[in-house]
Amino acid sequence: MNNKVKIFGILLLAGFSFFYTKEVSKIIKNNDPIMKEIINVEDDMQVSKVDPIIINDEYITGINGCKVDEVNSYNKMKDVGVFKEDLIVMKEDKIRNKDLYIIGGNKKKRNISILFTDYDKKINKFLKNNKIKVNYFLDGKYIIDNIDTLISIKNYSNIYSYGRNKEYLKKYMSYDNTIIYTNFNNNSSYCLFEKKNNDYFNNCTSNNMKSIKVESINENILTYTKEELSNGKIFLFNSNNYEEITTSIKYILSKGYKIVSLDDLLDESNSCN
Repeated sequence: MNNKVKIFGILLLAGFSFFYTKEVSKIIKNNDPIMKEIINVEDDMQVSKVDPIIINDEYITGINGCKVDEVNSYNKMKDVGVFKEDLIVMKEDKIRNKDLYIIGGNKKKRNISILFTDYDKKINKFLKNNKIKVNYFLDGKYIIDNIDTLISIKNYSNIYSYGRNKEYLKKYMSYDNTIIYTNFNNNSSYCLFEKKNNDYFNNCTSNNMKSIKVESINENILTYTKEELSNGKIFLFNSNNYEEITTSIKYILSKGYKIVSLDDLLDESNSCN
């Protein structure tokens, strides 16, 4: 029993000594003229986050901010022995991720994304010839049966699972995601919903997949595109109408928008350079 008490006492003393040493080191560092200078410029150098827009269980993504990395900035300047603003190191001030339905990308960038739920050879040829990157959400069974055909588009478009008959069922999700990961250039990071479903949403969240909720456009595609075009918009073209789709894409590009992958549209990172 006495030995146990002694060991506990030694461990407690070691822990206190470590904490005390760490706190003393922190106090000394914070009183160093270099650290004081770093702290003085922090507010001026900070880049504010663009917070996501949250509406009930839906949200539009934001952009991470940037803040001074005190420790790395201090260590770099201690090597030269003097405060230098050009040695300031910045780091991301990250937005906390939300388990909600994503309905769009941030409004600061002139980017949009296009989604398809069907593979059409003629439309795909147009996309390839014009180097336009889109996002295909395809039935898991269809993907398995058409891997050889779909591999030909993996270099310029991303492929995601649309579940089985639009149902994201636990028994298929891991297998379908593995097929996508091993055969194409992207992870199956997203689920697609035209109508909300809490059970499928939870299945997607459990598989580290973000849920996209968008309205399907089946007809009058050009009219809808003209009316709804805006920064961060996600278009779901549920049609094989070649003329409507290609004309709509040309219209989007003519207005100065960039058509990007979902990964790029929904990316909240900031390089902080």
